Amino acid sequence: MSTIHPPTAPAGRPLPEIPGAPLIGHARALRRDLLGLVGHIARESPGIAGFRIAHQRAAVASSPETVREVLIERAADFDKGERQVRAITPVMGRGLLISEGDLHARQRKLILPHFTPRRIARHADAVVAEAEHALAGWSEDTEVDLLDEMNTLTMNIVSRLLFSTRIRDDRALAEAITGVFEWEMHALTRLVVLPLSVPTPRNLRARTRIDYIRGRIDAFIQERRSADDPVQDLLTVLMNARYEDGAVMDDRQLLDETLTIWGASQETSADAQTWALYLLARHPEAHARVREEVDRVLGGRPATFEDLKQLPYSLQVFKEAMRLYPPAAVMLRTAVRDTVIGGCRIARGTMIFLAIHTLHRSPDLYPEPERFDPDRFTKEREHALPRQAYLPFGTGKHVCVGSHLALMEGQLLTATMTQRLDVELLPQPPVEPLLLINLRPRDGVRARVRHRTAPAR
Repeated sequence: MSTIHPPTAPAGRPLPEIPGAPLIGHARALRRDLLGLVGHIARESPGIAGFRIAHQRAAVASSPETVREVLIERAADFDKGERQVRAITPVMGRGLLISEGDLHARQRKLILPHFTPRRIARHADAVVAEAEHALAGWSEDTEVDLLDEMNTLTMNIVSRLLFSTRIRDDRALAEAITGVFEWEMHALTRLVVLPLSVPTPRNLRARTRIDYIRGRIDAFIQERRSADDPVQDLLTVLMNARYEDGAVMDDRQLLDETLTIWGASQETSADAQTWALYLLARHPEAHARVREEVDRVLGGRPATFEDLKQLPYSLQVFKEAMRLYPPAAVMLRTAVRDTVIGGCRIARGTMIFLAIHTLHRSPDLYPEPERFDPDRFTKEREHALPRQAYLPFGTGKHVCVGSHLALMEGQLLTATMTQRLDVELLPQPPVEPLLLINLRPRDGVRARVRHRTAPAR
């Protein structure tokens, strides 16, 4: 008769824990300021540290090594977790952002080939054309909120790339997106969250906004389905993409993936570009270097994809902006089994917060980490960084499929905005980051913009 032995507990030392309030632990801090809480715990115990959200076990991973373990080396021990799925799925469905396992692998294999550097090159002219169109509509000397303007611009860019049209200044859609992000953050950071089906005032508002967003995007899909001669854009590419068995995505999956691409491309790009413009306005020497570069290379004409290799400093500026203000400033995973991270035991069910914002500001990785220094991203210095020291797009099996498109867009917009505009920050309270799914300026960025005629070559 054989003896059944209990599973062997993973080797490793106990997880160091940062104490919180009695009973509720760090629940109140999580609700008030997730970014601040994660940063505080990462600084108290670099690498890996535990804390509690009432009865819920949680931990913060904040070094390249521990982040790599979670996202790459032990990725099979983690998934997105019930809390994150509950918050994201009502809007994005089962798209690449939230799907796992075989579905994620199948969808990624289908979609990724259409976002390689060679494929995205064809979209460069459309990005620049939308930027030029937007700037032409601005008054000669006007005050703007850079965040609002970048949201409108990136919404038009992604709608043109996906649907061959401009959504234009759709305030209802922009407000619906912000409202849904607020509901998602509520669902991610509260101890008790009522299901969306419960008709509370908050849930009713969220359901109305979700229905509006999904309805707007589905209308583009249905219009394309009925078109006699569909245009060749990203939506057509997704509709025609075929699995290995020759099948195409069904309507529900197509809507989910289209929404995922649209949402990730629009809001993430708007926030990142706003930070880049804000930092350039605060650092005249870096601004002058971008302007010298674009004037020398472009001589007053619009930028093209072929120009990108000659505009390296514009890309360095955008990358440094995403180091200081990474759009995905905190990532979340949940342990699906007992495991070990950073030599510490992690129990099944533990929520792991990946402190990307803190990682990007580590003095061990980036000397004078609070300083804006685009030269950190010269080819030589970037290649010298440890693996997983810079993660604006994540890493591992869930790394953003649109990273090449985002970098190309950011480089082109940084060059075009600097070429065409003078931006002067207006007196305002300190611009502080707000984590609302993405990291954005809390109250926008007020600026005075003036048109500039770039010198001809």
